[in-house]
Amino acid sequence: MSATEQMRAMLDQLMGTSRVGPDDKQRSTKYRFTDSQVCKSFLLNCCPHEILASTRMDIGECPKVHEFALRADYNKASKTQHYGYELNVSFPFIFLLFTLN
Repeated sequence: MSATEQMRAMLDQLMGTSRVGPDDKQRSTKYRFTDSQVCKSFLLNCCPHEILASTRMDIGECPKVHEFALRADYNKASKTQHYGYELNVSFPFIFLLFTLN
């Protein structure tokens, strides 16, 4: 990856997918943060696949999409609208707690 591509990726991560690039074209990804293929836990920075990576409870790689630009889009949108992802994300952790005990 060239330095330009790395900088572009960092800007997407910070500013989201809707930022305007140098050619005044809007950047876009294949997904929106509301799509079912996007990991809602990742958007909230608590994906159990990432948290438990390299531990005895490692559950493997997450099958859903993890893109930092989508997280930035979610953080921006969640300031004006409530999406309720917090409730959906808590269920896997509750299940893990009961299976560990």
